[in-house]
Amino acid sequence: MSKTDDLAQQRSRAAESREKCADWKALLERIPYAQHLGLQVQCGDAVVLVYLPCNETLIGNFMLPALHGGVVGALIELTARVAAQSKDRDKRCPRIIDSHVNYLRSAKAQSTFASAEIVRQGRRSSLVSVTCWQNDKSKPIASGQVQLLLPTIAAEQEELHDS
Repeated sequence: MSKTDDLAQQRSRAAESREKCADWKALLERIPYAQHLGLQVQCGDAVVLVYLPCNETLIGNFMLPALHGGVVGALIELTARVAAQSKDRDKRCPRIIDSHVNYLRSAKAQSTFASAEIVRQGRRSSLVSVTCWQNDKSKPIASGQVQLLLPTIAAEQEELHDS
């Protein structure tokens, strides 16, 4: 490959990464609880992360201090939801069917990151695996799998008319 081809591929990947990042950000901004937690999107080299800044109101145990387990669980579920919705060409709003969270170590009162990997994305459901960490990605604080239901377009439109 020539340098011109390499440069064109790099620009294409960078544009795709910026688009993906903007997409995740827009989806996350539509979730009120994500806004309450202060969740943000950070983009790296072809990886989109959800960032939870440290906030005193999120501490569940002041003796350690440690983040509340519900906040960590919510971070996993919201990350999975945004990941599934970003892969859905119709941008349907997924609903959680099932969620399993593994708390691996105490979540210190500090900034936390989450990354998602879509295990399977079908027409009606999605299975997403999420990992959370703080200082070191190789030492996760929690992981989880979230199964989501992607409603049919007709069901989503019917719900809008009922509102």
